[in-house]
Amino acid sequence: MLRVTGVVTRVEAGIAQIECSPAGQLACATCATGRGCGWGRADLPRQIEIDAHEAGWPVAPGDALELEVDEGRLLRAAARLYLPPLLGVLLGPAACRMTGLEQGAWPLLGACIGLVLGLVFAWRWSRVAVPLRWRSLAAPTGSGP
Repeated sequence: MLRVTGVVTRVEAGIAQIECSPAGQLACATCATGRGCGWGRADLPRQIEIDAHEAGWPVAPGDALELEVDEGRLLRAAARLYLPPLLGVLLGPAACRMTGLEQGAWPLLGACIGLVLGLVFAWRWSRVAVPLRWRSLAAPTGSGP
């Protein structure tokens, strides 16, 4: 499980916005070594939105929360986002070659069309949210879904 702490900055229409800062936190093992996704290197706050009604207790601005996400589900979500455009870039020129259009700018056009189709497919396919669990650091008995 990847864990990070954050502070609720606002709650509007049942959606709580949480600001997480990488300073002093180890979200995963690669952050300690200075490698990885770069989240720890940027030193910029990240904002995450959660459904405040699913918490089981009232979430208010200023509350400190610990957020958890399953590593496997996060990896699957990243694959849904990045693999379709990559496959589009690779399969677009291959489709041009199979149809006999391998001269001039046709392979480049095929790669561009494949990229756009891959981006559209990834956008539609990645709309499935990664389940995020949370618990309040002030009230240890409550936990989110």
